Amino acid sequence: MFQNDDDPAYAGQVVSGRVTRTDAFDRAATPIDTRVQRKPVETQLDGPRARSLFVNLMGHYRRELARQSDNRIEQETDEEFYDNEQWTEDDKALLHARNQPAMTFNVIATTINWLLGTEKRSRTDYKVLPRRKDGLKSAERKTQLMKYLSDVNNEPFSWSRAFGDCAKVGIGWMECGVQDESEGEPIYERYETWRNVIPDSLATELDVSDGRYIFRTRWTDTDIAHSLFPNRKSVIERGASNTLELSPGLDSAGDTAMDTAEEEYANTALGAADIESSYRQRIRLIEVWFRVPTEEKYIAGGQFAGEVFDPNSDGHMSDLMHGHSSIVSKVRMRMHVAIMCEDGMLYLAKSPYRHNGFPFTPIWCYRRGRNGLPYGVVRGMRDPQSDINKRASKALHILNSSKVIMDKGAVDDLDDFEEEVARPDAIIVKNPGKHLELNADRGMEQAHLDFMSRSIMMIQQISGVTDESMGRTTNATSGKAIVARQDQGSLATATIFDNYRLAKQLHGSKKLSLIEQFMSSRKQFRITNMRGNPEFVDINDGLPENDMVRTKADYIISEEDFNSTIKQAQVGELLALMSNLAAASPQIVLATLDLVVETMDVPQRDELVKRIRQISGQSDPDADPNNPDPQEQKRQAAQAEQNAMQKRAAEAEIAGKEADAAEKKARAAKAQAETERLSAQVSEILAKTAGANVDTQVRALEAAAAILTGRQLAGVADTVLAEAGFQPGGTQPQPAPMPPGDPAAQPQPPMQQQPQPQLTPPGADPSMPPEGAL
Repeated sequence: MFQNDDDPAYAGQVVSGRVTRTDAFDRAATPIDTRVQRKPVETQLDGPRARSLFVNLMGHYRRELARQSDNRIEQETDEEFYDNEQWTEDDKALLHARNQPAMTFNVIATTINWLLGTEKRSRTDYKVLPRRKDGLKSAERKTQLMKYLSDVNNEPFSWSRAFGDCAKVGIGWMECGVQDESEGEPIYERYETWRNVIPDSLATELDVSDGRYIFRTRWTDTDIAHSLFPNRKSVIERGASNTLELSPGLDSAGDTAMDTAEEEYANTALGAADIESSYRQRIRLIEVWFRVPTEEKYIAGGQFAGEVFDPNSDGHMSDLMHGHSSIVSKVRMRMHVAIMCEDGMLYLAKSPYRHNGFPFTPIWCYRRGRNGLPYGVVRGMRDPQSDINKRASKALHILNSSKVIMDKGAVDDLDDFEEEVARPDAIIVKNPGKHLELNADRGMEQAHLDFMSRSIMMIQQISGVTDESMGRTTNATSGKAIVARQDQGSLATATIFDNYRLAKQLHGSKKLSLIEQFMSSRKQFRITNMRGNPEFVDINDGLPENDMVRTKADYIISEEDFNSTIKQAQVGELLALMSNLAAASPQIVLATLDLVVETMDVPQRDELVKRIRQISGQSDPDADPNNPDPQEQKRQAAQAEQNAMQKRAAEAEIAGKEADAAEKKARAAKAQAETERLSAQVSEILAKTAGANVDTQVRALEAAAAILTGRQLAGVADTVLAEAGFQPGGTQPQPAPMPPGDPAAQPQPPMQQQPQPQLTPPGADPSMPPEGAL
C-alpha cells in the first residue's frame, strides 16, 4: 500500500496515498501529514557497536545523576540562599497562617559578594615562556595573541561567573574549544553553568585527569538540531518534545537543577491562541567527553613530547625532520566525544584536540571527604542564616502582637476583643472580677535579637570574611591590628583562591595548546597597551619569530596577584627600610628604588620603573639577556659607549704616567752615561798628573772641578778629590823628611810662602770663596 512519492516536494518520504498540496504552510495543516514519515538513513551510528556504546554511556549518565542527585539539590538550595530564596514553601505557608511575616536578612550575600569582589580586583596576569631558545620571539607573540583572544571572548567576565558558581555551590566550569571562523575567532572560551555539567564522581584529582567522562546537557530547538545533524533527523524527531508536553518530572535524563528553567518556561500560562502560535519543539542533547584505551601514535622527545601525532602540524613535522623527536605507537587513554539524545547517538569521533584532555576546566571550592562531591561557602552558613531569618520574623511578630492571659468570661465578645487588642490605641472593657493580662512575655523579642547577633557573628567566623575585611569599624584601633585581622580572613579563604589559580593555569595551558594547533593562518590583530594606545601585531607572516605552530611554549601565571595583602605589607616594610637608609647610604636607595616601585600596585608602574632605571642605570633583572627590548638595547649601547670612553680615558692617563716615567728613566740613564764619561775624563787627568808636583796636581784638580761645574755629580767629585789626596779641614799632606847629608836637607834661606788654593767643599759653588776664607 505504501509507495514512493515522485513529487519533489516529498522526495525521500514514504506516504500513504497522494498529497496534492505542495506548499509547506498548506501541508502543515493537512491531516495526512500525520502519516508522512522520513526514510531512516542507516549510518555507522546505528550499528551494533555504536548502539552498545550508546547504552553504556547513557547508563553512566543516569548513574551519575542518581549518585549526585542529593548533592545537586543541596547545591541548588545554596544558590537560592544567595538569591534571597531562604524560606521553604511549607515554612511560608505556616507563617502566612499565623499572620507572621517571612523576613529575610541576607547576611550570606554580603560574604559571597566580598569573595566575588576580591576575585574581580585580583585578576591575574600571565605570560608565555618558550621551551627552547629559538622560540623567544614566538612566545612573546603568543602572549599578545592570548591577550587578544581574551579581549574578544570577554574571558575575565566568564571567569567571574564561573568563580561565582564556585563560591556559591562548590564548583564552576570554564570551557575552551574551537569553532568555525564565521562565528568569530576560531578559539573560544566561555562559562558553563554547573547545572548542565555532570562530571565523573570517582575522579579525585582537581583537574579531573583521572576521570573517565564528563557529561554536558543542553536543551535545543529541534530545527537547530536538524541543521547540526542532518543525517540523524529521524532520531531527533523521536526524542523531541514540544513545550506543551515538556515535563522534566517524566524525563529520566534530567533533574530539577538542570530542568528548572525549561519547566518554568513550559508551565507559563498562556491563552489558547497564544499556545497555538508559540508552539516550540525542544530536545535535550547530551554531550559526553570520555576516555577509552586506544592505540595511537604519539610524539616522543622534543618540545611536543606526549602530544597526539598530527601529520598536518608544521611543528610536529619540523621536529621529526630535524631528528628532535620521533613517533611511537602505544596504548593510552584517548579522548573521544559523542553527542546523544535519549533515543540514540547523533555524533561520535575522536577528540580533535592534541592536548588529549577535557575541554572543561573545573574550579573547586570544597569537596566532601567521603565521596568527593563539591560544596561551597554557603553550605556551612545556611543554618545560621535560617536562624537569623526566623528569629527576626519571630521578634517582629512579638512586637506586632499582644499575648493575653485572661479568665473565661473576662470579655463578652472574643472576636471584637481580638480585633481591638491588636490596635495600639485599644480600649478594652473587661468584666469585673475576671483576670485579664496583656502583653505577656513581651520581653522575649530582645532575646531573639541577641541570638540574631550571635548568628551573624557565627557567619563571619565560619566564612572567614570578618568586619575588618569588609572595612567596618571594630575594636581593632591600630593599623597593624586591622591588617592582622584582614590577613586572618585571607588565610581562611586561601584554599578557594588557590584552587582558582590552579584552574586558570590549566585552562591557559589548554588555550595555548589550541593556539599552537589551530592558529596557522596569517593574521593581524590589535592590542592596546596600558595607556590605551593601539599596537598591531602580525603572526604567521613567514618570519620564524612570528610562527605560532612550529614551537612549543608554556603558560605561566603570575603568583603576585594572589598575594596582594602580603604584598602590601612587604611594600610598607621596604619603604620603612628605604627611609632608614636614605640618611646613611643614599646610593643604596637609588640603586634599589626601581625594585621598590616594582612591588607597588600603582598606576603607570612599569613606566615609573623604566624611567627610574634610565636614571639609575639599573637593568631589568627579569629581562631576557638574549632578547632585550629596543630601549634596553639603546641603553646598553649608550652604556657601552660610556664605558669605552671611560676606558680610553683611563688608558690615556696610564699612558701619560708611563711616558713620564719613561722620560725620567731616560734622563736618569743619560745622566748616568754623562757621569761615567766625566768620571773617565777626570780619571784620565789624574792619571796624567800622577807623580807630578803639587802645583801640577792643583791645576789638575782645578780642571776636574771645572769639568764638574754645574753638574750634580757630588759623588764623583768626592771620589776625585779623595784620589787627589784632599783632606777635610784644610790639612795638607806633609812631605816625607829628607835623609841626613842630603843637600836638600841643609837649611835654606826662607822663601816666600806660596798661597795654598782652597778647595771647594762638595756641593758648594767653586766660584765663591769658602766661608771664613777672609
